[in-house]
Amino acid sequence: MKTPNKWLMFIVLMLSAIMVCISQLKISAVLPDVAAMLGVDLTRAALLMSLFTVAGIVLSIPGAAIMTKVGAKSTLLVLMATLALGNVLGALTDSFTVMMASRIIEGISYALIITVSIWLINIWFAHGGAAVATGIFNTFAPVAIIVTLNGSLVVMNTIGLKALWWIVAGATAVCFFLVLWIIKVTPPAAQDGSGVGATAKPGICEAFKNPAVMTICIAHLFLSFVLFAFITCYPQLFTFYNLSQETSNFYTSLNGVFGIPVCILIGIIIEKTGKPFVVAIIGAIGTILLSITVPLLLPGSYVWHVIACAMFPGGFVMTSIFVIVPRIAKSPLLIGMSMGILNTLYYIGVFASTPVITGLSLENTTWTVPSIAMTGAAVVVLLCMVIASGLAKKQAAAPTTPDPE
Repeated sequence: MKTPNKWLMFIVLMLSAIMVCISQLKISAVLPDVAAMLGVDLTRAALLMSLFTVAGIVLSIPGAAIMTKVGAKSTLLVLMATLALGNVLGALTDSFTVMMASRIIEGISYALIITVSIWLINIWFAHGGAAVATGIFNTFAPVAIIVTLNGSLVVMNTIGLKALWWIVAGATAVCFFLVLWIIKVTPPAAQDGSGVGATAKPGICEAFKNPAVMTICIAHLFLSFVLFAFITCYPQLFTFYNLSQETSNFYTSLNGVFGIPVCILIGIIIEKTGKPFVVAIIGAIGTILLSITVPLLLPGSYVWHVIACAMFPGGFVMTSIFVIVPRIAKSPLLIGMSMGILNTLYYIGVFASTPVITGLSLENTTWTVPSIAMTGAAVVVLLCMVIASGLAKKQAAAPTTPDPE
């Protein structure tokens, strides 16, 4: 049977990742309505956003190890199945406790979707174009933001709040069968020209021993804290500035509108220049400025602030990180494990972000303290990327180690 075109398989992978992100964000767009339905306050309802990442925190590293044994396609099928199951359970309940359980089940897909995707991209595009494909892949979150924040209120007002869960469940089922029929995977050892044999079994300890990767993982933790504070709390921030819920969601969705071309452009720039660390450092500086200005917005600045969010943390830094880690992993067989560590720290940041920032805003009455917390996290991102750049260059000087730049 002829192997499908790598770009066709990539499209199926993208659709799967988009559905995972839509499932994650669907509550943020209608958070007050979800809180009212479940009979809880906004702070407790915000936990439903964070619980989506609990499985990611627990399963990212062991899941990456399992993926190397059972294969990326089987893992992706499991992710789509659990995402559909979690949404069906959420659609059938009005209990806050059961809804929390459903979010954890949904979150199993979130635990490994990035790890599986980056691993597959670096297999399919092993002979060139991985940075461009990574940049395009990183648009899955902006696309999901556009769809969710512009569509959720329409769906809720037209056919009901629970329809959000049913729609995601049905679309995920379609993705399951597309993965089953279209995606094909060749093990990385078969494509590896570095001499790594098919019987090599790199363990988690080997990935932990890479100081450059570990430093980037720390940066990713603090980046995710800042990025998801914006993504999930922008609607609250804009209502703080006396905008309507519909207008707040629209402005927030512009993150996705501008994030799509930014991520693609950054992937192309990295592919052409080979300088992902430089791009990441520029993005970290922009993220600091973005965080400082949160309590200082004026009418007319809202759109520009959202554009900057799409550019700096979501485009410059995150796309660069997804390119850097596979490049500085000491073997193609360590990419999955390295991404597993990266995503564990990422999910911890995502888990903490929404409830912490919502709490610091004192039920959306002040944004000065949240701004301080986000600025501090952005400074850590910058420091880590500078340190990781030096460590990666030192690693590149060692024999047989590819140059990350």
